[in-house]
Amino acid sequence: MMLYRQLRLAPVRAADASPSQQRLAEERRAREARIRRAAQNPPPASTLTVRPYRAARPQRLLPPTEIWPDYREPVPYETMCFGPTAARPLTAREIIDEVVVKHGVERAELASASRRGPVTAARREASWRIRHEVLVNGRQISLPEIARHLGGRDHTTVLYNIRRHEAERLALGLAGAASPLPGAAR
Repeated sequence: MMLYRQLRLAPVRAADASPSQQRLAEERRAREARIRRAAQNPPPASTLTVRPYRAARPQRLLPPTEIWPDYREPVPYETMCFGPTAARPLTAREIIDEVVVKHGVERAELASASRRGPVTAARREASWRIRHEVLVNGRQISLPEIARHLGGRDHTTVLYNIRRHEAERLALGLAGAASPLPGAAR
């Protein structure tokens, strides 16, 4: 059982106080004395002089020197042909939704601990597709981030899923069917 003195909860007599406790008590007394002196003798007012605010004079507006040319809409708005549009990259959620529909499993099942064949196959495909098709700030999405999308798994589980899916693709001869994005490292 600890004594109150060891916990330093109860006040300690000056004779029983350690040197550090005595020093703290002296500092506290000095601080309280400074506060009392400051309350009795407030510092003098500042000698800062404040000049009155004077609003700036409004400037005269000069008449425009040039006449605006006739405004004409640019050509793309007339033809409604805006040129080639860049495809928006897929998000991890969209890929998961596509994989869930393809494999006929529930989204909740994909994130669960289920080890049924269709669920694990869907998980493997989702892991591989997210890794190779989703870019975050121009880089591949990280393995821990993929793991969070797939129900909070470990990043090594995601890595295993990616490698196993690649092996399955090679066995089926689908290696070049859906190549990864340019610049994406494997």
